[in-house]
Amino acid sequence: MSIKQIITFNSNNRYFAGFLNHIIDEIKIDGSAIQETNKITLILDDKDEKKLEQFSIATAKYLPHSIFLGDVDTKSVDIKVSKSSFISPTYDIALCPRCIEELTTPSSDKYLDDTIICNHYNNNNNKQKPDNIVYSPHYSDKCTVLLCNPSKIDELFTLTNDEKKVLFSIEKPTIKATIKDEELKQITGKFYINLKSPHTTKASLVALNAQDSQIDYLFFEDTNITKAVVVQKNIILIRDNRICENLLFFNEDKEINRFLNIANENNKDRAIGAYLSVENNISFMVNNEIASKKVLVISPFDLNKFIINIDKNKNKLLENFSKKYPKIINELSSGKSYGLFETLHLILDLDSSFYNNRSAFDNICDKSYEYRGNGGLKIDMNFDNNGFDYISFFGSIMSFKLADTNSSHLAYSIFEAFGDMTIETINQLKKRFKIDDIIMLGDMFENTVLYSRILDKFQLAKPFFSKKFALDS
Repeated sequence: MSIKQIITFNSNNRYFAGFLNHIIDEIKIDGSAIQETNKITLILDDKDEKKLEQFSIATAKYLPHSIFLGDVDTKSVDIKVSKSSFISPTYDIALCPRCIEELTTPSSDKYLDDTIICNHYNNNNNKQKPDNIVYSPHYSDKCTVLLCNPSKIDELFTLTNDEKKVLFSIEKPTIKATIKDEELKQITGKFYINLKSPHTTKASLVALNAQDSQIDYLFFEDTNITKAVVVQKNIILIRDNRICENLLFFNEDKEINRFLNIANENNKDRAIGAYLSVENNISFMVNNEIASKKVLVISPFDLNKFIINIDKNKNKLLENFSKKYPKIINELSSGKSYGLFETLHLILDLDSSFYNNRSAFDNICDKSYEYRGNGGLKIDMNFDNNGFDYISFFGSIMSFKLADTNSSHLAYSIFEAFGDMTIETINQLKKRFKIDDIIMLGDMFENTVLYSRILDKFQLAKPFFSKKFALDS
């Protein structure tokens, strides 16, 4: 008899099966781990109980967690184990638990060896990618936290168990963490911050040295960001250029091409896509037997045009807002070309500075997470003959601001409104094109209020979020 496990693995990356095969070879147990699309089949001969126990101990100690890992189905089968060779390509992943043990154990030949390279997943590894990042005890704006002392994580941050699994996975993505430590709040001036555990050999050694000096965290600028979001046990990658598979070429339009790759992942020839992007605006796409195209594109926000139109159509509101918040209106009327989220940032009168549309979005996200109420306000998200009605959208926000609505409540409501608008638009497109399958993509889903709204209010429609591709470039 043999033990057979079917392991769901939502990627064609071969390192996880490689780790399993390395342990099989090391224990010299009769077994194999064969990778196919979206699954790994592990088969072990159960006649040698001692080796089975050794395999179990080794996997518990040395097999890393992966963000692509899904359900595991185990059963006994009457089949003969066929040993097969397994070679994995080399990936830009972190040092595995065995490497960390070698790096940190004084009796190891590789103790504090800054040239250590992981070769524990049957990989043809030959060189290490350079890490030119500067890790510092001093915080500056836009910095990410490097967690140096994992034993202090619950003292420093408030994280769910699923978020911890993602943080410490072999892929080591960056996540947004709630700060618990008062000193860290003071240093950064934030309640939420990007957090990462050591991804490279250099970062691992820096973290080890910091621990020896009783430093629990350092700061760095994350220039090679792999950003993950965890909501209700759902894991999505927002951006990545390290661990996701390369997109196949289906279409010259990069947004449509990503949509088609995710539809292909979901085995859907006909699908509706909602692309919500901070920099590239919002669009809705359709793929059917006729064509793949954008059927609705929300026009980019034009601040100068908006100021002229709101003065024409909502003059009284603008006048009242100018009296109460003259600095905001003066800045909006200064002639600068602020984008959508920069304008929202100004109208919400947030204290933090912003550098561009992206950082303004991040600050509004952080503000939305501060709201602890039961629901959002009704923000107008309408369309007229000219497209999306920015006048009504900003008019409702400005009205709530005039009524002294808390900024966190307003920020929360804005992201809920984006979710509701997306759901309503998709429902109309489903009827028009008679398509039921829905693909969600775009980096606005980094906001967990928006992401949760889609999951909660649209759960019967089962919108698909990619498990193997990042949602945006």
